[in-house]
Amino acid sequence: MIDEFKEEFADDPRCVLNYPVEVLDAVAPGELDDIHLDLARRRFASAMADIPFIAQLALLNNIAEVSAFDDLVPLLYTHEVFKSYPQAWLENGDFKRLTKWLGKLCAADLSQVDTSQCELIEDWMAALIAQSEIDVQISASADGKSAFMPRSHGEWAFLQQMNLKGLRTAKNAQGEVTGLEPGVDRVPLVYLGARRGARSMSRFLDLYEETYGEGLVDTLFENSDSDLLSLAGRIREASRKGEAVQVRPELLARKDDIARINADRPARMEALMQRMLNDYKGKRIFCFGTMQLVYDLAVRFREMGVTGAYAPDSLFMCGSGFANGVEPPNWKQEVVEVLGIPESAIRVGYSMQEALWSMNKCDHDRFHMPASIIPYVLDENDKPLPREGRQTGRFAFFDLLPDTAWGGFATGDKVTVTWDEPCGCGRRSAHLDSPITRIVTTQEDKITCAGTAGALEEATDFLLKS
Repeated sequence: MIDEFKEEFADDPRCVLNYPVEVLDAVAPGELDDIHLDLARRRFASAMADIPFIAQLALLNNIAEVSAFDDLVPLLYTHEVFKSYPQAWLENGDFKRLTKWLGKLCAADLSQVDTSQCELIEDWMAALIAQSEIDVQISASADGKSAFMPRSHGEWAFLQQMNLKGLRTAKNAQGEVTGLEPGVDRVPLVYLGARRGARSMSRFLDLYEETYGEGLVDTLFENSDSDLLSLAGRIREASRKGEAVQVRPELLARKDDIARINADRPARMEALMQRMLNDYKGKRIFCFGTMQLVYDLAVRFREMGVTGAYAPDSLFMCGSGFANGVEPPNWKQEVVEVLGIPESAIRVGYSMQEALWSMNKCDHDRFHMPASIIPYVLDENDKPLPREGRQTGRFAFFDLLPDTAWGGFATGDKVTVTWDEPCGCGRRSAHLDSPITRIVTTQEDKITCAGTAGALEEATDFLLKS
């Protein structure tokens, strides 16, 4: 089956959706090098024709073709690229220029999108969905400025199918697939976030209920408003700088909504906890949240004298990391006792909004590289380190899965990668140490190599030109 996978992968990397993790992780990193490089060449050739920003960035870096993995490094985005528009465009509601800026970052044609009726970010996002193949992903940066990443409807659909695959192929402590069968299994899914709105999880929650039945999803909030997300970031940053908030009066008038949401949060969390105890106790559930929120939930249950809350074939899917960056000692043991699940039922993942992939931590506390990325470890000058042995530095990757957005991205995460030694769990794929730490803050998220940094800055200026 490995040879079959490699042959299909060479034609379409999204075939990873059709293969079990046992096959994907049985391929040693070097076995895919030729395929990865050929796919990268094809992605680059397409981007040169269809993504104006990449064509400009390649020109400034004198890159005409990709003949080696390192040729992609000068073409890596940072988070700054997705918020490189002037803040004044948002403050003035200039969504026409914002659309033109976004169109230079993706292969989709946005020239016919009519934004004349758009007054808020929510209006703009709805216009893009209705009039183009783009469904924007928004995130709030530490500096208060919203980042907008173009995603196609097809990319979103693929990502949600990958999420669903993770639940369908889940195994219990004995290694048996517990799975989910539409029309048979009705497993409540609790998400410690918003049901709808700006964040990507809402799309998966829709798919889950479409597949397994209405009324199965329970969330902390009903809606995450993109404009409030942006406003909250700007208020926070203005307060930090001791400055007045520069925003349109009609949007600033909604600042009371932010205060209300923050004030309501403890009561909403308490109400959700009560539902989790009263409605789901003893049942199989799926829960999605951060490690911090799942841990806080378990601590609260323990204070209430609760143990063995759920069926042992439940799953708790956790985003990696705690609020202060430090894992409490024995936190998993505390959680499993209270929740009544085996330690293997706590799935700790590593991913980011710029990626269509995710990594789950194995039983040996390692994150395994998916076959669908070309990974890099960059040194302090953002030069690629050798793809062998153990290397520590800034994590970067080229994602082979997107077809509209560019897949190259330099993260702000510090990682240690083992390239060529199989993990103790038996998987052959390259793997990352845990925990993963931050190497920069978002406000410092800059490429430091002088030549590459200058080209990236100049290419970003190109985004702002009419």
